Amino acid sequence: MSNKKLLIYCGLIFFVSWVIQIFIILIFKDLNSLNAKLGLAVTMISPLLVTIGFMISNKNLRTKLLWKPKRNVFCISLLAIVISTITAFIVLFVMQYLSLGHSGWFEFSSSSVAISGGPFLLGLGQQTWIFFIFNILITAIVYSLLTGIIAIGEEFAWRGFLQGILIERYGIIKGIIFLGFLWAMWHLPIQLAGYNYPDNPVLGSLIISPLMLISVSFFYAWLTLKSNSFLPAAIAHGAFNTIEEGVISNINLEVPMLYLISIKLVVTLLTGLVFVYLIRQKSFNIH
Repeated sequence: MSNKKLLIYCGLIFFVSWVIQIFIILIFKDLNSLNAKLGLAVTMISPLLVTIGFMISNKNLRTKLLWKPKRNVFCISLLAIVISTITAFIVLFVMQYLSLGHSGWFEFSSSSVAISGGPFLLGLGQQTWIFFIFNILITAIVYSLLTGIIAIGEEFAWRGFLQGILIERYGIIKGIIFLGFLWAMWHLPIQLAGYNYPDNPVLGSLIISPLMLISVSFFYAWLTLKSNSFLPAAIAHGAFNTIEEGVISNINLEVPMLYLISIKLVVTLLTGLVFVYLIRQKSFNIH
């Protein structure tokens, strides 16, 4: 893809999304309301529509799309869900260990876990650790697959189409970093309005979000390259929006929100570094 076409494509992605986000900000006072969230779902679908339109007018770019998965796609997708779930519980356990907050859903003991709330498919109440883990896993799988359908709207563009183009142009590490930065800036209007970082919108939008999404991009890039498809990344994105955010957002804080955000950022950065290492291994086959 030429520099001009790449600039046009990214410009269209940003223009359409930012217009929708600004419209949502102006119309809805509460960005966490159901109507606002439905509007944000439309925002998530917009990269898919722009990318399809762009490929229709540039047929030679259709071969860039990573959508035909290898046979390992099911194992990779399950791994995507498990890693996202484990990440959420690491953040929770660190918060509880440091006495910075405690879960609004779970009470842990050496022999069992009591679940007092949440959409857990195998029920609430006192559960053995084995049953609890199975309950979490089943719930994570179902909700990740359901919300992964919406996440396809983003991942079709980010990991399916743009990732390969940026890797070819800038190399694998720089390409993924650039993609993660673009992904973060794509959220800019709604985040500056306080959606993800209500107490620190500027710090969150310009520093925390780019670091977070660059780190996540290495995880999603590994999933995509390993499976030759953007689908596991879409499922991981679904897991991030459901099980991961659900567990973390239901931590009752004893400290300002920035403590939780900082711990989440550190855990995400460390996870990202693991996948930087995996991606850089010579045995990793990059298509």
